[in-house]
Amino acid sequence: MPGGIVTARWGRTPRYAAEHTAAANLQAAHPGLIVWFGERSGHFYLMDTEGLHERDSIDALTLLAWWRTHRPRPRGSRSVPAMRS
Repeated sequence: MPGGIVTARWGRTPRYAAEHTAAANLQAAHPGLIVWFGERSGHFYLMDTEGLHERDSIDALTLLAWWRTHRPRPRGSRSVPAMRS
């Protein structure tokens, strides 16, 4: 950088295109979740009704996403569809 000035970059950079694509594909497979890749941290993130979850690989995040959407429910409970606005 000229003069030692570092400019902030927000959004997707070509260097991490594969990671962003993997996160987008995971989110498409699990519509109730929000998934993204953090370029600065190098980690993948998942947001659901329980809060924010961070994993260091897409495989670990995929396992978490599957578990969050397929976990067994207690006996006698029933699934209630999410309200759409």
